[in-house]
Amino acid sequence: MDAQDGGRTAPAGRDHLAVGIVVLTWGLALGAVVATLAAGQPFDEVPWYAERSYFVLYLLVALTTGPTAAVIVRRGPHPAGLLTALIGTGFAASAAALAWSFLAWSHPGLPGAGFAVHASGWLSAPGGFLAITVLPWLLRPDRLTPARRALAATGAAATLLITLLSATGQQPEAPANPLSLDGTAVGAASPHLVWPCLWVCAAVGLLAVGDVVRQWRREPSDSARAYGVLASAVTLMFAGMTMLQFWPTDAGRAAVQPLGIPVLAVAQVLLCLSVVVVVLRTWDGGPDIVVPRLAVWALLSSVVALLYVSAVGLAIRLLPMNDDAVRTLVVAGLALVIHPLRQWLQGRVDRLVHGAAADPVRLLGQLGRQVRGEDRRDVLPALVESVRDGLRLGRLEIVSVAEPRVRVHSGAARAQTLPEHRADLRLVVDDRHVGDLTALAAPGQRLDARTRKVLRSLSDVLALGLDLAQSQLRLQAASERLGEVRHEERRMLRRELHDSLGPALAGVGLGLAAAQRRLRHDPPGASVLLDEMRAELTRRTDDIRMLARSLLPVQLDDGDLAAALDVLATRFRGAGLDVRTYVDPAATLDTRRQIAVYHVATEALMNAYRHAQAGAVDLAVTAAPGGGVVLDVADDGRGVGEAPRTGVGLSSMRERADELGGSVVVEPRPDAPGTRVRMVLP
Repeated sequence: MDAQDGGRTAPAGRDHLAVGIVVLTWGLALGAVVATLAAGQPFDEVPWYAERSYFVLYLLVALTTGPTAAVIVRRGPHPAGLLTALIGTGFAASAAALAWSFLAWSHPGLPGAGFAVHASGWLSAPGGFLAITVLPWLLRPDRLTPARRALAATGAAATLLITLLSATGQQPEAPANPLSLDGTAVGAASPHLVWPCLWVCAAVGLLAVGDVVRQWRREPSDSARAYGVLASAVTLMFAGMTMLQFWPTDAGRAAVQPLGIPVLAVAQVLLCLSVVVVVLRTWDGGPDIVVPRLAVWALLSSVVALLYVSAVGLAIRLLPMNDDAVRTLVVAGLALVIHPLRQWLQGRVDRLVHGAAADPVRLLGQLGRQVRGEDRRDVLPALVESVRDGLRLGRLEIVSVAEPRVRVHSGAARAQTLPEHRADLRLVVDDRHVGDLTALAAPGQRLDARTRKVLRSLSDVLALGLDLAQSQLRLQAASERLGEVRHEERRMLRRELHDSLGPALAGVGLGLAAAQRRLRHDPPGASVLLDEMRAELTRRTDDIRMLARSLLPVQLDDGDLAAALDVLATRFRGAGLDVRTYVDPAATLDTRRQIAVYHVATEALMNAYRHAQAGAVDLAVTAAPGGGVVLDVADDGRGVGEAPRTGVGLSSMRERADELGGSVVVEPRPDAPGTRVRMVLP
C-alpha cells in the first residue's frame, strides 16, 4: 500500500520512518519539558553548567528539524533527510538528557545523573556542527563533486572528533561522567585537540557559505530565492556559532554572546525551511500549506526573541532606567510590531515555498508580461499556458458553452476523479456563463486551498480571455461571411449584366439604328420598330427592378437565411406574386450554402414571375434526412414540359449547386399544376 503526502505517494516504509522521526524528536522534546517542570527551577540551582537559553534553542531545533526530516524522508531517499533527522534527534536527546539530569538532581534516587549531565553537551555537538559543515554540501546530490565530498567528509570527521572529546570530558562540579578519560593520556590531550577541530569546522563552514552563495548567484529566479535564504541561514548559523564559541573576550564578548542563541534560533528555522524548499523544489508543486504556517510561527518566535534580547541589551546600556522598566518598554514595543512582522514573514515564506504562484498580483503581472506581444488570436492559449505553469498544474482546460465553440488546454489529459485532484469553475462575464474551467493537479500532487483560491482569483481574467476569443471568432466569421456575400453579389451582377441586360441593351441600340434608317423611306415601319424598342426598354426596366430586389439583403451578412428569404418574398409580393416561405430550424448552413440557397430561390421566383404566370409560390428550406439541406420552390403557374428548356437562369442554378456538390431538378409539380424547383445540397 502507498501513503499520501501532499498528493505524492510514498511507500509505507518511508511513511513509517517519517512518522517515527517526528514521534522521536517531539517525544524527547516533550519529555524534556515535562521533566524540567517536574524538577522545579533547576537552571539557577544545579552546580554544573546549565544555560536556559541553550535548552530553549535545543527544543526549537528538535521541533523544527524533526518535521523537516520527515517531509524529506517521505518524498524519497535523500541524504539531507537522514542528516536532518540525526541533527534533530541529537538536539532533542540533548534537551532530554539535561532535563533528566535536573530530575535526577531533584530526586536523588534516580540513576544516570552523571551520564545525563555530560550527554546533554556531546549529543548537541553533531547537530550544531553538521548543520554548517556537512548539510550544505549534501542538499544537491547531483552536484556532489569530489571536492564537495572531501569537504563534507572533513566536516563530518571534525564533528565526530569533537563529539568524542566532549563525551569523554568531566564537567566541573557535575556528577561523575562514566565515559570520562580524565587522568589518562587521551584525557590530557583532549584540550589540545578540541580547538583545532573547531577551527577545521569553522573553515569548512566558511567554504560552505561561499559555495551556497555561489550557487545562489547562478540559480534561476524561484530556486535562487531558496538558495538566498539557505545562504542567509548558513551565514547566520556561522555567525551565531562565532558569537558563542569564537568571539574574543576583549571585543565585547559579554555584550555579543547573549545574541548568539537568538541568532542561531533564526538561522535554524531558516535552514529547515530552505532545506525543504531546495530539496523538494516546492516552487514546482510543493508540500501542503501547513509548511509555510509552521515556518512563519517558528520564524516569528525566533525573530521576536532576537529583537527582545538585542533591544534589552542595547536599552540597558543607553537608557537611564532599571532593568525591569527596560524590559517592560521593550515588550510594549514588540507588541506593536508583531502583527505587521507576521504578515511580512507570511508573504516572504509563501513566496519562498510557492514561488510566483503565491501572490495572485505577481502572477497577474507575470501573465501580462508573457502574453504581451502575442497575436490576439493567441492570447487565450498564452493565458492558459501561463496560469498552468505559474500554478504548477498538471492540466488546465477551458471550454466555451456557446457558439462559436472554443476549447483551449495546456498539459496532458488523464483520468482524474478525486475531488482533491480537480477543480471545476464557471467562467462568467457580466452575469453571462461563457465557459467552464477544469484544473487538474500535477501527477502525484493535489490542489490545495491556496491554489484553488488563486484559480478563483484568476477566473475572471480567463473568462474575459475566453469572451475575447469568442468575439474574435465571431468577428472573423462575420468578415468572411460578408466577403463571400459581396463576392457573390458582384458575381450575380456581372452575370446579369453580361448575359441578360448587356445583350438586351445592345439589341435596343441596333433597333434604334434601324428605326433611324427607316425614317426616310418607311416612317410607319420606323414607328412600329420604335414601339417595340419602347416595350423592350420597359421590360428591361422591370428586369433591373427585379435585379435590385434580388440583391443579397443585409440579413445574410449576419447569417440569417430565414430573414433574408422573408425580405426576398416581400419584394416579390410588392410585384404581385404571393410568396410563402418556411425555413426548418434544424437546417444549418454555412455562408456559401446560404448564398447558394438564396440565389437559387431568387432565380426560381424570377422564373415564376416572368415566365410561369404564377400567382403564388411556396418556398421551403428543410433539413435532409441523411444530412444536408433541401430547397423546394413550387409555383401554381402554367408548368413546364417533360424536358424544360435550359436557359440562363436554369444554368445559373445548376452551376451554383454543382459548386457545392449538389443538384438541381426543375420538374412539374407532382401534386398540383405548376412547376417545382428542387435543389439538394450535401
